[in-house]
Amino acid sequence: MKSANLLIPLMIISLAVPLWAQNEDVPNDYDGLLVRNDITATMRGGDIEITVTAMDESIICYATKEIRDHLRQLKDQYLADNFNYQPGAKKNPIPFLVNFRALAQEVRYEPHEMVIYNFGQEFKPIDIVPISPNFNDRVAFIRKPPVSAIYLFDKSVDLKSRELSFVYFNSLTFSNWIKVIEKVNEAKTQYEVYRARNAEKN
Repeated sequence: MKSANLLIPLMIISLAVPLWAQNEDVPNDYDGLLVRNDITATMRGGDIEITVTAMDESIICYATKEIRDHLRQLKDQYLADNFNYQPGAKKNPIPFLVNFRALAQEVRYEPHEMVIYNFGQEFKPIDIVPISPNFNDRVAFIRKPPVSAIYLFDKSVDLKSRELSFVYFNSLTFSNWIKVIEKVNEAKTQYEVYRARNAEKN
């Protein structure tokens, strides 16, 4: 009964706090709530689909262990020697995993046309770090895996703001970032319940 009573005040707290904050004490073995679709923006139009997956620790610390480990491994592997991104630094740019997938036989894309708008300001990528060996060929094929890269954006982009959107060539847009915010807040609430129950056991 005691642990059940914890849930109500924790839910009230989560509603009172405007948005999530990074929780650095989330243990590595914690299997969170968020799956990839929860933290991914999808834009689709014409012959191309673009997905943008959050990689910032303030979000992925609440993801399932499988997703969290995968995204961290990509950062460790591809950003370790990046001039703009220093592992452990608090002022790092914000990383996103971006995939371009062909919906037709052969589709050309322009990597630098994928930008962020936040409070009306346009943010172009600081750097684009290819993951796919052929990413810089700027072409995707329908029967092959999507081509992907890690995009780094300025730290001043506010991930906690619903006034955040992804735009490609001023024609494809994802403006439903509130969906991600709600999912993260839900996952954070679940983690607080998990932590409270563990503290009670100890």
